[in-house]
Amino acid sequence: MLVVIAIIAVLIALLLPAVQQAREAARRSQCKNNLKQLGLALHNYAETHGCFPAGCLFAAKNPIEAGGSSNRATWLAYLLPFVDQAAAYQKLNFKTDFNSSNLDSWDPNRVRSVNVPVFRCPSDPGNPISPEQPSFAPTSYVASIGNSNRIHGGGGVALPGINGDWSKTVYNNRSERGVFASNSSCKLRDITDGASNTMAASECLIGGVMNTASGDVNPCSPATPRTDRGFSWLLGQTSTWPYCTIKTPNAPIEDCDHYSVYVNATARSQHVGGVQALLADGSVRFITENINLTTWRNLGDRGDGNPLGEF
Repeated sequence: MLVVIAIIAVLIALLLPAVQQAREAARRSQCKNNLKQLGLALHNYAETHGCFPAGCLFAAKNPIEAGGSSNRATWLAYLLPFVDQAAAYQKLNFKTDFNSSNLDSWDPNRVRSVNVPVFRCPSDPGNPISPEQPSFAPTSYVASIGNSNRIHGGGGVALPGINGDWSKTVYNNRSERGVFASNSSCKLRDITDGASNTMAASECLIGGVMNTASGDVNPCSPATPRTDRGFSWLLGQTSTWPYCTIKTPNAPIEDCDHYSVYVNATARSQHVGGVQALLADGSVRFITENINLTTWRNLGDRGDGNPLGEF
C-alpha cells in the first residue's frame, strides 16, 4: 500500500505542472482573444468616428462650453458600445469632470464599478487595488504612448479661452509618438510606420506598484509607492491607461509617474516570459520580455521610420 501511495504521489507531482501549464495556455489564449476584441472595437470606432479614441480625454470636445473640465475618460470608456456595453456607455456624461472625489455626483449609476470581462486578463486576478479607489472596476489593458514619458506627446496647442502651460500639454497637434496620448485623435494614415509595425495596446498588472517620483521619471526616482496600477478602465490617470516603451516589458525596474503628466510604466503580465501586444492593424503578438530594447521602442513609435527586424 505504501508503494502504491508513493507511486500515486509521484504521478500527481508529475501531472500538476502539466495541468497548470495547460490552464495557463488557455488563459493566455483568452487574453489574446480579449486583445483581438479590443482591436476590432478600435477599428469599428475609427470607422464610425474617423480616428481612434483619445488615450485619455482631458476635456470635452468643446472645452470652453464645458468650462475646460478635466474629463479623464479613457480609451476603453469610448469602446464600450463596441464591446457589447452600450447600456453602460449611455449612462455616462462625457462633459462631466470624472474626478475621484464625490464619485456619485458624476457616476450615479456606478458605471465605474461595472466589470467588463474583455477588459480583464484571466491570468491576472489582480491584487487588492488602491484603498483610495475601492469602487472602480480594474483593467488589465493599457494604451501605448510610445517611447515617451509624457502622456501628452510633447506637442500641445493652446486653445482660445484656455490659457497656461497645462492647456498646452493636453491639446495635441498629432506630434505625439505613440498611437495614443491625452486628447489624441490618431488616424490610420498617421501611423506612417505601418499599422502592422506599431503597437496600440498591451497589458498591465492590476494592483501593481507605481511609485510617485520625486523628480525625473527616466530613470524613476521613487518617493512613495502605490499599488493602484490598472485600478480603473474608466477614470484616466497615469496609473490606469498608458504604458510607454522606455524600458522592456516586465522590466525589473520599478514604474513611476510625476505630476500625473510624466510616466515611466512599461507593459507587464503574468504570462511566463513576456506580454501580449495589440498592433494597430488589430493583430495580437506575444512579445518576449527579452526583446531588444531598440526594437521595443520602435514598436511603440508610430512614425520613427526605423526598420523593426525580428520580434
